[in-house]
Order: sequence, then C-alpha cells, then structure tokens
Amino acid sequence: MTRKQFRHDMRRGLGNCLLEMELCDKIEDYREDVLWGLQYALAYDAQCEGTRAIYFHDMISLFDDKTAFYEFVADGAKRSIKNDAWRFSHFMGILALMARDGHTPARQAMAELYELLLQAIRTGKKSANRIWSATDNFGFLCVETLTNALQTRAECETFFLRVLRDYGKLIQERPDISFRFEDDWFEHEAAECLGKERVEALLTEAKGNPDIARYLENRNSIKAAREINQATRLSELKEQTETETAQSIYEKLCAGEPVPVFILNRIVRKRGTEEVVKLGRLYTREERDDLREGILRLFFMGDSVSAMGEEELARLMHDAESEKESLREAALRVISKAYGECVRSFALHRLKQNPRDGDAILMLLNNFHPGDGTRLIRLVKSVSLDEHYGDWHSVFIAVRDLIEQNPEADRELSAALLPYMLREGFCSCCRLHLLQLMQPRGLLTPELIEECRRDCNLEIREFIEKTVEI
Repeated sequence: MTRKQFRHDMRRGLGNCLLEMELCDKIEDYREDVLWGLQYALAYDAQCEGTRAIYFHDMISLFDDKTAFYEFVADGAKRSIKNDAWRFSHFMGILALMARDGHTPARQAMAELYELLLQAIRTGKKSANRIWSATDNFGFLCVETLTNALQTRAECETFFLRVLRDYGKLIQERPDISFRFEDDWFEHEAAECLGKERVEALLTEAKGNPDIARYLENRNSIKAAREINQATRLSELKEQTETETAQSIYEKLCAGEPVPVFILNRIVRKRGTEEVVKLGRLYTREERDDLREGILRLFFMGDSVSAMGEEELARLMHDAESEKESLREAALRVISKAYGECVRSFALHRLKQNPRDGDAILMLLNNFHPGDGTRLIRLVKSVSLDEHYGDWHSVFIAVRDLIEQNPEADRELSAALLPYMLREGFCSCCRLHLLQLMQPRGLLTPELIEECRRDCNLEIREFIEKTVEI
C-alpha cells in the first residue's frame, strides 16, 4: 500500500490500515503516517459514530516507543480544552486508553486536564448560544476517566463521588449557569460501570455532603422543568397538527412567525395530504421569493413533496434555476425527492450541462428506470469526494436506499457501487449499512472481512463477529 493510499484510507477509518501495520516488517515506516492521522483523520460525525480513539490506540499499541504519540495526544488535548468541535474528545479518548494500559504520564495528563477544565468553567464567560465547550469537554473527560482510564472499582467509586461534589461546588460558584451542571450521561455510565444499585447506595451514603446534595437538587429541578417543557411542546404540536391549515401556515409565514419544520409531515400522517396539496398551490401562486423559500423549507421533511402536482413541480424547477442562492438551494433540496417524468427530464437536462451535478444525480436516482445502471455508476463515481463539502454523502445514501427498494436497481448497481462507496465514503455509520447490504449479496470477501475486524467503527467489528463466518 502506498503512503497516499494509506492516508486516504485512514481518513475514512478503514481497517486495512491497521491490518497493513500488523503484517509489515518495519512498523517505524508508519510512525509519521499515524501522527498525521492523529491530527487529520478525525471521525466524520463523532456525535453519531463516536471518536476513533480505539482505532488509533490499536495503531499506537504496535509501536515499542509510544512517547511521541503520547506527547502529541496530550498536547492536542490541552490545546483543545476550549474547542467546540470534537477535537478534544478525539485526543482525550486516546489518552484515556493509554492510561488504562498503565501509562502513568497519560493518567497524570488527564488529572491535569480535569483541573484545567474546572478552572475554565469557574472563570469562563457564558456563551450566547448556550453551547459552552468547557462544560461539554469536562463531561466527556469525566466519562472517559470513569469508563476507560481507571484501574479498579474503588477508584471508579471515588471518582464518581468527586465529580458530583465538584459539580455541586460549581453550582454554588456559578448559579447563573447551574443548568449546565446536570450530567445524565456521566450518571448513566456510572450505573453501567458500577451497577445502578451501587450508585444509589453511594448517593445515599453521601447524602450528608452539601455539594452532592446541591448537585442532586439541581439535577432534579432541571429534570422536572424539562418534563414540563416537553409535555407543553408535545401538547402544542398535537394541537397544531389537528388544527393547522395551509392558509394558517401561509399567514404565519407572511407574518414572520415560526412554523415547525415537521408540521407537514405530521399533518400528512394524521390527516392526509389535503392541506399539503393546498399549500403547494399557494407556493405555486406566490410571487415573493422569500415566502416561496419559506414554504419549501416545510417540504424538506418526510414525503410531503409527493403531494405536489405538475404545476407545483414546474414552479419548483423554475426556482431550482433561480439567481437567488438560498431559494435555488431550497428548491433543489425538495426536487431531489420528487417523482415524475418532468423531474427525470429536468435532471437529464442539467446533467448535459454539468455531468457532476450532484442535485441532478439525486433526481435521477429518485426517478430510476431499468437500464440506467451504466450511466448511474459513472455519475456516482464522478461526484465530489470532498470530506465536508462534496456531494458524496447524500448521493451514496440515495444509492443505498434505491438498492434496498428497487430489485432492478439492485441488480444493475450493487456489485459496482456498494464496494466503491464502502471504500470512498467518510461516514462509518453508512459503511456499516453498506456492509449489511453486501453480506447477503455475496460481496464480502475474506480480505474485506479481516479489514472490517479492525474498522474504526466498533459496530462494524461487532457486525462482522456476529454475522460472518469465514
């Protein structure tokens, strides 16, 4: 495997990188590549996939001298304590696994990071958007420490109570942001780690501690308020679903009032498509670009676009060519889900102008005809593979859905596109779904199975172990 291919695959979290390292004669040849990966090969969507901590820890474990990796990860974590993305979590996860292995400097670094984050929370300014990376990162550090870094049950119990005490102190020091000091995730992981009954016993034993009592009182208050708020919102949504009409939605949009984006989807499920059809007609007749755009945003969710007739689709195609970027994008997003020969013709017309038009490819996939396979294989392989701005993700998902739903598309596309998308996509959640499609189609080779045993996504590793026999 060339260095270029190794890095290409590592950015996607593919298991062949780890397999290559396990089989090589000179592991040091990969040191710089792994350091590069620690910096650049982060999870595509860590909120859904989790971080790639285990993937990189498995790589680091193959080296005799781990000093450079530890230093890189520890420094990265310290520099990222106020990072509002997932970089801190990426580094912290690896650091915790090193601490679990008995690496004393990693454990010391985690203790230092704990104190640094506490100080950042004590002295930091509130964020306007209610997102504050210091508290989020502190919560992640606490979970990683509890579940991965600590060695004994006694250590876990001591740490659990310490975290709750520190949260209690923060509530007293920063009452203006006390809503941030409820940590359901940490409590859940403690119950998983120690057992629910043991956690309850620890809290009972510690009920006399004023800091822990303050944390519990704050947590219970937040939960009660959340339950009331959720019940109120559900009641409002139910009432809207039962009483909202196309005209009332239109009037709210005209007045600049908020309209739930899922309202059309809910109305269709509860009352059928009548009001959706009416709103489509209002969209067709509306001359104001901003109002048409507002109506289209309600058609994003669910399958409400299927209620659009020929007039509405004609207007939609017109807006898909608009000079106003936001209106054009809204129209393209909706029309990519629409059915009809006019949509198919529109897609083919756009593809003549630009063979790499991702929106047109989505339209064509959604309006598949038997015999489209050769053309679609070429088009799908031409879409941009830019990790964050390319068309690959939406197009790959559309191909996957088409293969599942259409037997003829399955026959024409699966063998060529499922392995291709598996190799080229950055999303490991999508990769799991692709493997689930490939298995019954006989597309999992012994080599691929071995790679999947080392994939960055632990669900892929579990899938292979549970369902594949070699």
